[in-house]
Amino acid sequence: MSFINPSFLWAMFAVSVPIIIHLINFRRHKTLYFSNTSFLNDLRKETRTRTKLKQILILIARILTIAMLVIAFAGPFIPFNSGSEQTKSELNVIYIDNSFSMEAEGPKGQVFEQTRQIAKQIVYNSDAGMEYILITNDMLPEHQFAIDRDRFVRELDKCAISSSVLNLDDVILKANTLVPDDKKANFYVISDMQESFIGTPELKPDENINMVLIPVETVASNNLFIDSCWFNTPVHRMNQEEELIARVVNYSDEDFAEIPVNLYVNDSLKALASLNIEAGQTEEISIRYVNTESGNIKARLELSDYPVTYDNKLYFNYNADQKTEVLLINGQESDKYFRSLYSSDKDNFELSETELGSVQSSEFAAYDLIVLNNISKISSGLTADLQSFVTAGGSVALIPAKEIDHSSINSFLSVFNAGKFDNIKYNTKKISFIDYDNILFKNAFVDRNTQTDFPAVGLIHKYILFNNSSFSGLIRTENSSPVLIAGNYNKGRVYVFTAPVSSINEDLVKSPLFVTIFYNMAINSQLSNSLYAVMGHGASIEISYPGEIASSDIFRLTDEENTDAVANYNAVGKNLVVFISDIINVAGNYKLFRADNFVSTVSLNYNRDESLLKYYENEKLQEIVDAKLGEKVKILDTSSDDIAVELKEFSEGKPLWQLFLIFALIFILIEILLSRFLK
Repeated sequence: MSFINPSFLWAMFAVSVPIIIHLINFRRHKTLYFSNTSFLNDLRKETRTRTKLKQILILIARILTIAMLVIAFAGPFIPFNSGSEQTKSELNVIYIDNSFSMEAEGPKGQVFEQTRQIAKQIVYNSDAGMEYILITNDMLPEHQFAIDRDRFVRELDKCAISSSVLNLDDVILKANTLVPDDKKANFYVISDMQESFIGTPELKPDENINMVLIPVETVASNNLFIDSCWFNTPVHRMNQEEELIARVVNYSDEDFAEIPVNLYVNDSLKALASLNIEAGQTEEISIRYVNTESGNIKARLELSDYPVTYDNKLYFNYNADQKTEVLLINGQESDKYFRSLYSSDKDNFELSETELGSVQSSEFAAYDLIVLNNISKISSGLTADLQSFVTAGGSVALIPAKEIDHSSINSFLSVFNAGKFDNIKYNTKKISFIDYDNILFKNAFVDRNTQTDFPAVGLIHKYILFNNSSFSGLIRTENSSPVLIAGNYNKGRVYVFTAPVSSINEDLVKSPLFVTIFYNMAINSQLSNSLYAVMGHGASIEISYPGEIASSDIFRLTDEENTDAVANYNAVGKNLVVFISDIINVAGNYKLFRADNFVSTVSLNYNRDESLLKYYENEKLQEIVDAKLGEKVKILDTSSDDIAVELKEFSEGKPLWQLFLIFALIFILIEILLSRFLK
């Protein structure tokens, strides 16, 4: 038991007043004279005993009456958390879940509106002088400090549904940050308690914070939504057939049949797919269409579902018909084979050539693929520059000369953990294996079982792959010696072609296989922009931007209608990481500008975590609280009709002054009865 005004307990010394009066009355006596008192002896003893007992009982009743009144005025209460400090809270921190899932209906109306009403009940059941901090998913600057009751209610009325998503750890961390260490605070978390929101809590409220979870009941509803999408090939060309894969989730108890999924490209209906999906299942559907436009393509997938509608659309974008920039660095002599391959297809490739000794590494960022042709030696400086190029997302292809400096070349390969060349060479070996599942060959062969047309290799350097390397052989000869090795390194890719591209390997370099290898190698070396980004705090998207950026450059995101927001950015090699401003809270296809120059489309989508309408029941929620958050965290049942009383008890504890006042009245009544009826 604690007291609101413990200093009033000093008034307990008032119990000495009836004791003093009692002692004084005991000392008073009056002498009466009788001629003979022998017959009064027995009566006097009996009367004295009864009188003494009566006065002691009256004295006890008066002492207890005063004690009960003093305790009542001291404001006794039982704290909501019996193990917490016995001091009253000075601050109320209230988290309002204003995510999309709160638009659902509950037994008492819209869940979000119920949440606001509960928050107002907390306010009106707290002391008038209490301070408040409002936390929402938007993390607005005006919600970063304590405010009074009236302003809090105004801020609460302005609160609206938001696309931002937080989890319980985010909310606890925010409360711990905002509450001063020297203040006692009540922390209310009002939410529908989705499983995605609760997660697996790792944080606990600080010792000076009493936390209560207030689940708001929702009515179960079905939800069919587009979860994500991707292309089977990363590069897109004019008149190329595309295959787009869309993942659709049916979070309901119903089967759906013949549900149309529409694809819009540049705001025009491009393709339509039909979906059959069983209850509780996830399906991936394939949508095929032909690119009839070039440049930056903005698109969206769309289906129809009710009542949850925010996840019915998925926005994305990509670039089509973008030329691949190829730099050919020739070692011992220039090469007619690569010039013939890349220069003859000016629609797809832009070829630049240079000699090994004339390389300008500062220009590497402008290229997608660097081919090191007929190279016998690589300097440490060029190795470092090529490593930076690959780290930033570029691709490098190494083709050795007939004679090589093994130490130099292997030092270059060791940077990427790609394996090494041995001192042995092989002559005239037939190709016997191709990794058809690799992106270079995936759609290149009609019949994978036909091997009669594979060319022979006139000269090949023996190559050793490391067991701990991510690199693998994509083409091998009949003696299992790799001809083409490939592997990823950071954001880029490295290829090693172990056969010199020269007349000694004429059978190979004039074959369709050679064209397929280096054509697809160049095509797939382009950095693909992210199709879309998910909105939320700290959200970002990475796009390819090889141009130089000055520190004074300003990038803007706009929908050319209502939104125009400055975008923070970070340039990393050939990539530009754009950070999405919290001002943008509507999904869609936005345009990114550098000053007034268009850069790219940026597609933003709502977080799909809110689409899984899974909620914790109070029993399961209590298990998580006991296991992760501890005894200080309580759960209030909002289905109770006495929610206001429960909120009052959490805020101020269970008051006991009425009980002690009743005890005082009882003891006064006992005193009256003793005085009147005990003779």
